[in-house]
Parts: sequence; structure tokens; C-alpha cells
Amino acid sequence: MNYDLMKLFLTSSCIPKNLREPFLAFLGKPPEQIKLFFIPTASDVEDNKFYTCQSMDDFSAVGIDPIWYSLRFKTKEQIARELATADVVWVNGGNTFYLLDAARRTGFMEIVSKLVRDCRVMYGGTSAGSILASPTIAAAGWGGDGADKNAVGLTDLASFGFVPFTTHVHYDPAIEKDELLANKRGTPIYAVPDGCAIQVENEKIVTLGDVEIFD
Repeated sequence: MNYDLMKLFLTSSCIPKNLREPFLAFLGKPPEQIKLFFIPTASDVEDNKFYTCQSMDDFSAVGIDPIWYSLRFKTKEQIARELATADVVWVNGGNTFYLLDAARRTGFMEIVSKLVRDCRVMYGGTSAGSILASPTIAAAGWGGDGADKNAVGLTDLASFGFVPFTTHVHYDPAIEKDELLANKRGTPIYAVPDGCAIQVENEKIVTLGDVEIFD
């Protein structure tokens, strides 16, 4: 896999205060010039929308006016036409299994894969959106009671594969380290606590905060 063109910013809890400066530096141009499409689809099946609203507020706090872009009722043609103008596609959190299913059904996965790999569109993720950047979304089923429920019955968990590692979010080393060690099967795991992030550009992977790597 060639990662030369890809630019990604993967978080567990969007852009809290401690990540604002590195995020803005990573964008490469002033925030007011950034056209960011915010994908809330993973939260469609969540009762609590607090964190979705918090993510929108995080972008406003750094000077970005995010474009709310739900995949519900979108056609593949619409998505291709509208996202062609994006600087950043930011996929927010919620249920990862539902998100992957919706991304496939709507054509979002195919379109965004091309935009990120070939057109230098930046991919950003919060929680489920960060997991989606991995080769599979297997990590969505980790975390005990906090694991996502696979209500859509997905058996094929293959995802974008933008990065050569599995992203695990909301990591709590006090209670999850043994589980992650047991699930490490050849692919490295990057365990991201809330308030931390991973940035990827030109094959260079940089961790921000106390990200733990199981290699």
C-alpha cells in the first residue's frame, strides 16, 4: 500500500483544547479557508447526540465552519459531486458497524477512498471515524461493555485501510491493556485515549499525547 499522498488526523474525542494547535498546524492553510464536510452518520442510531454537537463546537472553536453532511438519503452521484470540493472529510463518532454499513451502501466508502488516496483530500476521524481508517473495524467490538453493538449483522469488517494499523479509541490502559494484547494478531494496534490523536502524512506517523502502540 502506498501512503505517500494520504493525510489523516485521527482522534478519540475530536479537537479538545490541547489538540487545537497541532491540528491547525497540520491543516496547512488558514482555518477560515478550510472546507470541512462533517459526517455525523455513525450517531444516527445513538440516542445521545451530545458528543456530535461537541465535535461541531470543537471546529467552530478553531475557526472552521463545518458543513453538516449526513449520508442518509444521499445517492452515490450526489456524494461524488458534493465531496469533490472538500478540503477535509471528517467522519464523526457513534456506532462503527452502522457507519461501515452506511458507508458501503451509499458509495461513500468508494468515493472517499479515492479522494483521500488520489486527490489529497484530508481524512479526519473522531472515535468510530478513526476506527474506519483502519484495515478492519474489529476494534469496534473491543472494550467490554463499551463495545459497539453489531446490530446490522456485519460479517465482513474490512474498512478503508488508510493506515497499516488498527485504531482503538477511548483507550483506558488500566482496564483494557490485557484485552488489546490478546487481540494483537500481526497488525499493530494504536490505542488512543481521549484527548490524544494520530496524524499521518507522507508515510510519517506522529502520535500526539499518550497513544500506546502494541506492535
